[in-house]
Amino acid sequence: MSAAGIGSRREVERWIREGRLHVNGSVPELGTKLGERDRITLDGRPVRLHADARESHVLLFHRSPGENLDIRAATARAAELLKAPRSSGRWLAIQPMPPVDGGLEILTDDGSWANRVSRGVHALTIDYVLRMRGALNDGLIEDFRNATDCEGEAMSILKAEPQYGEGANHWLNVTVRATRSALVRHWWAARGLIVSRLMRIRFGPVHLSRDLPRGHSRAMLSSERNALVNEIDAAVATVANDADAAVAADGTAAPL
Repeated sequence: MSAAGIGSRREVERWIREGRLHVNGSVPELGTKLGERDRITLDGRPVRLHADARESHVLLFHRSPGENLDIRAATARAAELLKAPRSSGRWLAIQPMPPVDGGLEILTDDGSWANRVSRGVHALTIDYVLRMRGALNDGLIEDFRNATDCEGEAMSILKAEPQYGEGANHWLNVTVRATRSALVRHWWAARGLIVSRLMRIRFGPVHLSRDLPRGHSRAMLSSERNALVNEIDAAVATVANDADAAVAADGTAAPL
């Protein structure tokens, strides 16, 4: 069902545990294989699977900060233009930003692709642009670059480039890995600077281009989709190799 875009894998598992999902009149076990002839209902309503017969779609959406991610509204016009089936698929968001933040969002009706990308997001590098109010200085920026945790949660800051503004507002371009935008906000708030705007402008190899206005979406090119998956696979492999190398180094350094 997740491959058909009906819901994420976690959602489908929860529906099964809650007894809301039935296959041929009974609650299935986790991992049950489904076919087109199976009768599937969710909360008593029929669900049809046509994962192999339909084309999948991925959208890039420019969301304004402070606005909830309304996937139905964001994909309504795009679904019409792309002729995406409304009845057999459900649009999913890949690592959506918190409501207070905005910028690049990736939406898809391909549950299998969504699961593959979501599992490797932690290895990707992400770019944020921040607008802050307060006394920003080089010392704080250097501390931020060297930060490894916030409120007990790990952070990985790869780059922080200031664009000092006039008055109390300043801009900061940030590159992170496996670091939630909320942690970035909290780190600066703890030092007396308020992040008044935070936008995601890059998601791995995918950039938020200037020709995509706020509130608009466009189809993600197949080349962009392939580049994202390829970068995820390479990044996951690099992270795994680095972890193995660290374990080997610790083992070599350990006394006999």
